[in-house]
Amino acid sequence: MPQMFIDYSDNIQNLDKKKLMLGLNHALFDTGLVSEAHDIKSRIQSVSDYLIGFGDERGEQSNQAFIFVRLQGLSGRTEPQKDLMTENLSQFLQSFEDYSAQGLEIQLCVEFAEMPREIYKKVFVQK
Repeated sequence: MPQMFIDYSDNIQNLDKKKLMLGLNHALFDTGLVSEAHDIKSRIQSVSDYLIGFGDERGEQSNQAFIFVRLQGLSGRTEPQKDLMTENLSQFLQSFEDYSAQGLEIQLCVEFAEMPREIYKKVFVQK
């Protein structure tokens, strides 16, 4: 717990992916709702096949872009706790500027999805 999946449209250029993930991890940890920083696992990927709305008149993307963060956490958190987590992530996304997106309207989205605590498995293996 927690797992963070970050997707962004490939029309966003020069995105400092490491800096984005590190900032999101800090924003999540700063809520005080994650006991150990190493519990946060983040990954990021560029998405090249996407459509926002109907695209332009030819069905192609025009000036639309997105960064989407899906936070998966174990069940049992209260609605105010989940809201605090997503709000902190959203605030960080809004302040993050280490990318190029000239002329693009960017949708910044954050979602919290629950993983049922009763069936979640986590094991540490030393090799």
